[in-house]
Amino acid sequence: MAKEVKKHEIPELDMDTIKRIAAKARNMREKQGFSYEEFALHAGLNRNTYFKFEKSAATGENFTIATLLKVIRGLSVSLRSFFDM
Repeated sequence: MAKEVKKHEIPELDMDTIKRIAAKARNMREKQGFSYEEFALHAGLNRNTYFKFEKSAATGENFTIATLLKVIRGLSVSLRSFFDM
């Protein structure tokens, strides 16, 4: 018997916020001249982990706070300036 896998449901409001956060990180990364692979290395992240993070700009899928904090540190910005949307 196959084990049932429950998918984590994210409220629409949270998905919109996740999309905005990931899109902002992508835009800031691009302004700083990094490819996503270069940036992942610079921020100390696995490139697939960072790719999934940026993909959340389109999907609204969840990501970990630890990844977000590494992204913010990698961008060399404060938490406050990152969230100044």
